[in-house]
Amino acid sequence: MKNKFIKVDRVASTAEASALEALGVGIISVDLDLDARFSDQRTVTADQAAEIRATLRGATFAVAIDLTADPAELVHRARLAGASLIQGLTNAVPQYPVRAALRDAGIGIVYAGIEISHDDDPGWVFSAQDGAEDLNAAFYQVDVLPEYQDSWAFLRDQSPEYENEFQIEDLDELAGSRPLIAGLDLRPDNVAEIEHRLSRVRGLVLTLADRAVRTDVHFRSFAEAIAVLKAVRT
Repeated sequence: MKNKFIKVDRVASTAEASALEALGVGIISVDLDLDARFSDQRTVTADQAAEIRATLRGATFAVAIDLTADPAELVHRARLAGASLIQGLTNAVPQYPVRAALRDAGIGIVYAGIEISHDDDPGWVFSAQDGAEDLNAAFYQVDVLPEYQDSWAFLRDQSPEYENEFQIEDLDELAGSRPLIAGLDLRPDNVAEIEHRLSRVRGLVLTLADRAVRTDVHFRSFAEAIAVLKAVRT
């Protein structure tokens, strides 16, 4: 991919991590706590996370975790795993003591769980984050039009018919004011176009899952993710 990295969430083994990094993935993320959107077995222990981190040669390592826990405990768990980034499991902004503790430990926060619907006003997408100071934000991770399985096609072909719909240009404009990474319905036949059209978005996100408990979430099996990554490299 010419200008962007790909971040893969919910990696669950050293074998997966190694295969993903070999295909150019820039950020590998694991779940240390349960993600309520999914009904599979992709949550890992701290020891498993540390093993995954040890296999990486250059990719950045992140952990997804419940950010309502004690600040010192969060720092401890992130350090045990060897993570330089930490992300929440929801769109809630962690309390200031948590943000400060992570900042002081040199651990950046990925503000994940931000969903953009087709009728969202771009000015409200980051309303939760804009109300807080000292966010220690490494990235803002958005899931774009998760209510549509063909979200990119909808955004490209149908949204322009209605000026009040969220547009591709809105996403790129949001990316111009903050480090934004985006999840869509990435597939081998659309990933190159998405990379080209979203010129200001820093990176694209693939979320691994075998089963979801919601229909409004983008995810790919490991095999499907590998197919997308191979398409990126061609």
